Amino acid sequence: MRGMEIAGYTIESIYLFLLIAGVILTFLYIFVGELIEGMMDISGDGIINPITVIGYITLIGGLGYILETMAFFMGSGLILLVNLVVSAVLIVLVNYFIILPVKRSEKSTSYSINELKGTVGEVYTTIPAEGFGEVVISRTHGTVSKAAKSFDNEDLPEGTKVLVIDIDDEGVFHVSKHYD
Repeated sequence: MRGMEIAGYTIESIYLFLLIAGVILTFLYIFVGELIEGMMDISGDGIINPITVIGYITLIGGLGYILETMAFFMGSGLILLVNLVVSAVLIVLVNYFIILPVKRSEKSTSYSINELKGTVGEVYTTIPAEGFGEVVISRTHGTVSKAAKSFDNEDLPEGTKVLVIDIDDEGVFHVSKHYD
């Protein structure tokens, strides 16, 4: 039994083309996807986003090719219908249970360095009056370690509780001794 043809191409070759195109698009997305999303202002938080579209194309190609070559008891039209439905269900499940939770966790763990102004930390490496040391600040999602210098030009030994007063353009914290 010969498979279905669309525009002179066998359905198997179309599925194979979609699979290869999906893989190529996946690699392109890995390398330039963030740039494209930023330029086009695509949030990627809905059902339709670049990851799900590329995944859907890849699933249709891969699943269609496998079913077309292995499922001899089904016609090409039924395989196409089953393929479209199963691929849609799978990509929606992947989107809701994997992609969206990962994107949300990325957003919740990111912070702006300016958010650390006014926070209390601890001197990890002694800060001399006219030099640099290191400060560690505990956050909900881990700790932040940054270079620091004394705001008041006084020695701040290791273990001293400090308050972040300012942050300069290079990201160096200007800290002052914190009194509980």
